[in-house]
Amino acid sequence: MSEPLTPAEAKAEARTATALFTFALLVVVLSVLALVLWGLPALSLIALAATVLVFGMLAAYAAGF
Repeated sequence: MSEPLTPAEAKAEARTATALFTFALLVVVLSVLALVLWGLPALSLIALAATVLVFGMLAAYAAGF
């Protein structure tokens, strides 16, 4: 079983979750804005950026981060 979080750990977890949700919302807003500005070619740009991001996460995981 895991130990209960201390108040400081809970606050740090909440801060991290808030940052991740803010980042996800920013990505969605920028994707919609790019789609409005450039149309369907923006979807391929978003897909290429997501591919690079996933590759970076896999490389970091393989490196032990």
